[in-house]
Amino acid sequence: MPLATSATTDALAHTLASLRGLTPDEVVAEALRAELEREQQLHPAASIEDDPTVEEVLAWIHSTGPWNGPNSKELVDELYDEHGLPR
Repeated sequence: MPLATSATTDALAHTLASLRGLTPDEVVAEALRAELEREQQLHPAASIEDDPTVEEVLAWIHSTGPWNGPNSKELVDELYDEHGLPR
């Protein structure tokens, strides 16, 4: 499927193509490949092998110990008065 281009982009592609002896499609593809390579070097894709397994996540959760914070009733009581209005 062809990409929509502006008149400016088209003119730039034709000018660069004529300087390099290539077609406009070739210079655009070359530029996109080079830019993609630069981005991939800056932001290497995370491998799925780097993601923790469910078992590892559960082990981490269990290693943190029991919850010592307020329970849901205490949180609600802190936010709302006895009439259900915000404090």
